[in-house]
Amino acid sequence: MKPFTFIHAADLHLDSPMLGLGRLEPRVQGRLRDASLEAFDRLIDLTLKTNAAFLAMAGDVFDHETPSLRAQFRLLDGMRRLEQASVPVFWAHGNHDPFGSLSTHVHWPDNVVRFPAGRVSWQRVERAEDILCAVYGISYPTAAVTEPYARQFLREDDAPFAVAVLHANVGGQPGHDNYAPASLGDLRAAGFNYWALGHIHHRGTLSDDPPVVYAGNLQGRHVRETGHKGAYVVEVDAAGRTRLTFAPLGPVRWELLNVDCDGFSGWDQVEEKALAALEPLRPAPHESGVVVRIQLSGRANLPFDADALGDLAERLSSDPERDGPFCFVESIENRTRRPRQGTQPEGLWAEVISRIRGPAYDNWNPAQVRLPLDREAARSEALRLLADALDEVEPDAN
Repeated sequence: MKPFTFIHAADLHLDSPMLGLGRLEPRVQGRLRDASLEAFDRLIDLTLKTNAAFLAMAGDVFDHETPSLRAQFRLLDGMRRLEQASVPVFWAHGNHDPFGSLSTHVHWPDNVVRFPAGRVSWQRVERAEDILCAVYGISYPTAAVTEPYARQFLREDDAPFAVAVLHANVGGQPGHDNYAPASLGDLRAAGFNYWALGHIHHRGTLSDDPPVVYAGNLQGRHVRETGHKGAYVVEVDAAGRTRLTFAPLGPVRWELLNVDCDGFSGWDQVEEKALAALEPLRPAPHESGVVVRIQLSGRANLPFDADALGDLAERLSSDPERDGPFCFVESIENRTRRPRQGTQPEGLWAEVISRIRGPAYDNWNPAQVRLPLDREAARSEALRLLADALDEVEPDAN
């Protein structure tokens, strides 16, 4: 067979907003708003640069069923660029962009193959009269699909290599809707050479033989989508063996950073350590910025003060030049625990009870405790108090 290369991408969520970024100045907000679209432009550049035989998009190209016009045009522009280079695009619609209810008002060029809703179809990919492979896929008719779509895949063509494109939850992975549920056994039994999966936003390989691969999403959108995001370059040799290379494409990266504040009693100590911890996370050459959430841990004599945490986050955020990279601290969570004050369990329980009874309760110092006003801060403080209380009942081994 002829060697070839293809691109596997998924979960583009074009023009999807990022969450928790209200403090940013408008100039940087605009760069974040465009991040998913810029990542898509890079995907098209990558497809052309690698001379890929085709681009496979495994669902959720749009973020919802009524995408913005600028998202539609951005996708259309990219598809036209690939059409000019005679590169086909295979699009399996997912739960965010279901085939049956997606509302778009542009005409996709002829190189775009949108797999039908609810049934598997396939098409050959040829170059210079050589049959490279056959690409199979299926689209969601509606947002919620509970049928095991993987069981519909059956290799029919005699092409030397076969790719299956599917938006699904393989193996019942937690934290994700169990749409188009499938097992690795289902996929292996179908006889395909490569499974191009979407739906799970963290990239990973579930199987090497055959490769069963989640590309992850193209651009992180919040703190649960950390690290580099992008697509896979899949090279297929003359023996049908595959080599995967991850290509980071997202211009903005999210990170979750833990800062150990054990023994600290001042915010200046926190600032010094946080700045040192932030340094390795600075934007890479291909990135325009990094968004970081900091979690403070350890035993520290620091007051819980939502305003202070906000002030520190603003101080730690870099001041970007007009077009330069930025490092934005989106929030700081105080998960520190108070230094041990002995082995009397009633001490911390007294503080918890004091929040119910009021400032007249013994051993409560209102100058040191401030009720959180927002939900995230309240959750963080409740977890911190509970951890301290449990520790006093059953102290750490060390």
